[in-house]
Amino acid sequence: YLGFHQSDVVHQSVFELIHTDDRELFRQQLHFALNPSSAGADEDILQSCVDPLMYNPDQLPPENSSFMERSFVCRFRCLLDNSSGFLALKFQGRLKYLHGQRVLNGNNNKLQLALFTIAMPVQPPTIVEIRAKMLLFQTKHKLDFTPLGVDSRGKIILGYSETELCMKGSGYQFIHAADMMYCADN
Repeated sequence: YLGFHQSDVVHQSVFELIHTDDRELFRQQLHFALNPSSAGADEDILQSCVDPLMYNPDQLPPENSSFMERSFVCRFRCLLDNSSGFLALKFQGRLKYLHGQRVLNGNNNKLQLALFTIAMPVQPPTIVEIRAKMLLFQTKHKLDFTPLGVDSRGKIILGYSETELCMKGSGYQFIHAADMMYCADN
């Protein structure tokens, strides 16, 4: 939904993707009682999440408690065609104990909580976006833009077999005249 590749976001703070106005809300959802210690500026919020918060087990509700369930909306940075640059996502899930982290942190009597959710866009994609997604395909070209290959969806959309496409000559004949200079530059 957001347009990020997994390798771009792995080992990155989730707060860097969240709209600045929604960071405190998201931070509250990570706390079992929805009231973490207050952090002032964005730097404080980002810094407070570097070290994991550990809890005494007797302070926490049972793992199957309704206090651990979460449902909230938060705006995330979006690389796809979006006028604001952010996409509102509805998160639904729960906080769960990370039992294996107790030994790793060297603190056998404390527990760490993690948020497990499913995120869905608040507004579903429009019919136009769905249709556009169905029309995407990939081709391979030489440096002079002569076609070398096409995926199965491209064969259906263009109406040519891979052999026919490669024998057509220049790939520029498949491009609208207004887009010709853009393709030549890129």
